[in-house]
Parts: sequence; C-alpha cells; structure tokens
Amino acid sequence: MVFKEDQWEHLYVFAKKLEGNKVSFDEIEKRLFEKTSDVSLVSEIMKQLKKVHYAIKRKQGLIKIGFGSIFLVAGFFITCFNFHSNQSFDIVMYGSSSIGVILVFMGLYDIIG
Repeated sequence: MVFKEDQWEHLYVFAKKLEGNKVSFDEIEKRLFEKTSDVSLVSEIMKQLKKVHYAIKRKQGLIKIGFGSIFLVAGFFITCFNFHSNQSFDIVMYGSSSIGVILVFMGLYDIIG
C-alpha cells in the first residue's frame, strides 16, 4: 500500500504543477492517464485538485467582495457628510461607488467561476 501512496503523492504534485501553469482540468486528467491507468487514483487526485483550486478562488473572491463593500460603505458616508456640508461630492460618490461595484463583481466572478 505504500507504493500507491507514493504514486498518489507523485501524481498529485505533477497535477498541481500543471494546474499552476494554467492547464485545463481535462488536459491534466489526460496527462495523468498517460502516467497511470488507475481510474480511481486519477479521479481521487482530480477531486482533491479541484477542491483546493476552488477553495483558493473562493477565498480570493471573498476578499475582493470585502474590499468592494468597504469602498461602497466609505463612499456612502463621505457622500452623506459632504452633502450636508454643501461641498462637491461627485468624485467621491462616483469614484468610490465604481471601484466598490467593480471589486464586488470581480469577487463574485471568482466565487462563481
């Protein structure tokens, strides 16, 4: 059984390197089948690889959504204070809102995929 674990680790590192080079999951699976014919081993590696990949993308998406929300809330408060003090607030209102909305949508794109 030690041989299978060593083979799993070797193939997982190989697949992770390919994934780091932006190779598609289908191509990674094809290359894994070139190295081994064990279907359960390849499917297990691909499942783990996708799980890690999507967890990283989800974390990056949530961070972007958080920063976008901060821009939106800060822009709202600055706009309210400038409105009551009769100062020009167009740049803050449109600039921070645009940045916030763009970051929120980029984060949603990362999460949804």
